[in-house]
Amino acid sequence: MDNTAEAQRAWRTPEIEEPTNRYVIHPLSWALVQRLARWGVHPNTVSLVGLALGAGAAVAYYHYTAWQASVLGFLLMIGWHVMDGADGQLARLTGRTSEIGKVLDGLCDHGTFVLIYLSLALATYPSAGWMAWVLAVLAGGSHVVQASTYEFQRQSYDYWVHNKRSARPVTPEAFYKTLAQKRGLARWMGWLYWTYLRVQYGVGAADRELMQLLEKALAQLGYPEKVRQMYRFVHRPLVRRWALMSSNYRTLAIFFACLYGKPLAFFVFELVGLNLIFLVLVIQQRIRNRRFRSWLRRQLEAKPADVWLSR
Repeated sequence: MDNTAEAQRAWRTPEIEEPTNRYVIHPLSWALVQRLARWGVHPNTVSLVGLALGAGAAVAYYHYTAWQASVLGFLLMIGWHVMDGADGQLARLTGRTSEIGKVLDGLCDHGTFVLIYLSLALATYPSAGWMAWVLAVLAGGSHVVQASTYEFQRQSYDYWVHNKRSARPVTPEAFYKTLAQKRGLARWMGWLYWTYLRVQYGVGAADRELMQLLEKALAQLGYPEKVRQMYRFVHRPLVRRWALMSSNYRTLAIFFACLYGKPLAFFVFELVGLNLIFLVLVIQQRIRNRRFRSWLRRQLEAKPADVWLSR
C-alpha cells in the first residue's frame, strides 16, 4: 500500500478537520506514526506518553509567573497534541483499534486538562482564594460537555457521510447492555465510557430520532448515496464550526492567559466565551437536524414514483 493510501486510512476526514490539526499537528503526527509503526509501538503507549507530556505542561504552568515556564508549558502541550493525533493514526494504520484504546485515549485527553486546571487553581489560590477552585471546577465541567459534543458531531459525520464503521454512534442504552459481558479493566473502562455517552446524549446535540430515520432511510430507500450526500450538504458547514470546541483553541488561550499573568482569565473565557459559542452551535444544530428530519420523512413517505421524481 502506498503512503497516500495509508494516510487516507489513518488520518481524520480532511473536509471537516480543524485547520491547525490538518496543516500542522497531524502532519507532524503522521511523520512520527510511520516510524512508530515500524518499531511496533502500541497506540496505548503513545496515549500514555501524551499524558506524561500533558502532566509536564501542568507543572510548567504552575510556575506561570516566569514567562519561560509558560513557553515551556505551551511547547509541551504542542507535544501532547502531536501524540494525541498519533495514537489514533497509529491505531487505524496498524488495525489495532480497540474499545479499551478508545477509552484510554479519552482519559488521557481529559486527564491532561484536569491536571492543567488543577495546576492553575493551585497556582492562583493564594491570591484568588476559593474562587480559583470554583472557576476551575465549572470550567472543567464545561470543557467535558463542549468537547464530547464536538466529538459526537465529528464522528456522526464520519459515519453517516463516509460510512466509517468505527465511528458509528452508540447510545448509552445500547452500550450499557454490553457491560455485563466485560471483565476487569475492560469493565471499569466500559463504565467510564458509558458515563461519557450519557454526557453526549444528555447535554449535547445528539438527535436520537434523526439517527433512527437515517438508519431506516439507508436501509429502505433505493438511493443511500443521495441520503449521505444530503447529510453532507446540510451538516458539513456546522461540523466545521464545531471545531471551535476542540482542544487547540484552549491550548492557545491557556498559553496567552499565563503568559500575561492572568490564568484565571482562561477560566472566564471557557465559562463565558466558549459556552456562548456552544449554545449558538447547539441551537443551529437542532435547527439543521429538524430540517433534515423533515426531508427524510418526506422521502420515506413518498410513493415510489414520487421518489424517482425527487432525485
